[in-house]
Amino acid sequence: MELRHLRYFLAAADGLHFGRAARRLHISQPTVSQQIRELEDELGSDLFERRGRGVRLTPAGELFRTYASRALEDVAAGERALEALAKHEVGELRVAYLASMTAGLVVPAVAAVLRKHPGVKIVAYEGTTRRVERLVLEGKADVGLGLLPTRSPGLDDEPLLESRLVLVVPAQHALAGQSSASLRDLSLEAFALLSPSLRARKMADALFARARMTPRLVLEADAVATVLAVVRAGLAVSVLPEPRIAAGDRVAIVPLRPAPPPHVAALLFRRDVPRGSLAEAFAVEARALSHS
Repeated sequence: MELRHLRYFLAAADGLHFGRAARRLHISQPTVSQQIRELEDELGSDLFERRGRGVRLTPAGELFRTYASRALEDVAAGERALEALAKHEVGELRVAYLASMTAGLVVPAVAAVLRKHPGVKIVAYEGTTRRVERLVLEGKADVGLGLLPTRSPGLDDEPLLESRLVLVVPAQHALAGQSSASLRDLSLEAFALLSPSLRARKMADALFARARMTPRLVLEADAVATVLAVVRAGLAVSVLPEPRIAAGDRVAIVPLRPAPPPHVAALLFRRDVPRGSLAEAFAVEARALSHS
């Protein structure tokens, strides 16, 4: 099986159109069609269902896509390693993570890696749980930060720290400094929350449902930093995975009553693949932060 077959297949799978794949690859459409047909003949399975000008992946195509992507990423990783060796460079670290972990784990761990390895290039992928796991599983990220339990077989996970959702309020809010608060007492408050596609938001929604209340939303955002900025400005309160805040920050953390179930943040690695030195360096920093 030739690498170009895999490249043509993935280009067509991404756009579901042979013509767009040809333009992306700077070759003719008949060449794409011929190479994909050769790949299908070699595999003994149809990878695409031809539909007029467009195409659709067959179940076999959907299955093969993950393995093809993984194979190309492994080859690319090998090329990068050889290039770094030849140039005496340190290399590249690709990290995938949940938005809720940006400030507390990702930024300080990345900063520590860069201080100790100044030649490193960091490629950061922020996304949903599903995207983080997929990037690690397909070899597009060297290490991930997600939540347990993982949903993808083929991943090794290492628990880092256990935390709970908390109420985050402006520093001057009446609840700031209280030992705990109930969501039922916040029915009149404006809320800034993470986007519905994020697992932390789904956990928050479960708490609201348990409290039999519907929050009055003024903001939804993918980034924890955005939500905290709105809370800091005194425009809303929020329910978030407990954030790390510095002394003098203009927000306060209040434990929720009753206490929500805990969730566990974890390092994610692709199973049965040797861990690179930079991925392990990042893991070392993340472990240190989780115990600080």
